[in-house]
Amino acid sequence: MDRVGLITELLCCERPVSDVVADLAAYGWDSDAPLAELKPSHVQHAIHRYVQAELSATQLEEWANAIECRDDIAYEPSSVEGEVIFELANPELTMPFSASRAEELLRLLLADG
Repeated sequence: MDRVGLITELLCCERPVSDVVADLAAYGWDSDAPLAELKPSHVQHAIHRYVQAELSATQLEEWANAIECRDDIAYEPSSVEGEVIFELANPELTMPFSASRAEELLRLLLADG
């Protein structure tokens, strides 16, 4: 699979993050231009998977960290989805993730999108 396909898999949370990140390692982190864009629906889907107990809080944090540090994924950090990614990737700086917080973030994302 090519880099764009792997980034899409990461955004869509289609495979375990560690597997996708390992495959993406062949391409590095830096990019001259974004190859994909983070959308609110990507974040909603990942949080829904947490709510459905398909992902743990740790797996959701790993997913958000993998997105947050990539130059090849476009998003505005000050957007709702950007702020949610920051929160998910940095629970030690923001707050521990919980089911009630998941519901709050889903409401924010739905109101914005």
